Amino acid sequence: MTVAACTLGQEDRSARVRQWKRLAGTARPSARHSGRFLEISYQSGSGVFDELEALVASERQCCALVDWDVVQEVDGNIMRITAKPESPDDIASLAALFSAA
Repeated sequence: MTVAACTLGQEDRSARVRQWKRLAGTARPSARHSGRFLEISYQSGSGVFDELEALVASERQCCALVDWDVVQEVDGNIMRITAKPESPDDIASLAALFSAA
């Protein structure tokens, strides 16, 4: 899947998707999409927050059309992706990528 305005080349994009899938296999995420907001909750586990932070830092560089945030909470780790108010549709391809309804 191509994400709007992604600056990664095909090979790097494929590698990044593999990293996200590996994290998903470990931390079993659940995603919610509403309007210009996408929130993905990851279960806690050894190294999950650090890996999530690193991936989000990388995404901020190549997918700057949206805002990326990650927080560690008592019951898990939350990644929030927010599209700009003037471009709410920018979140749609990411929601599909993270299987959010």
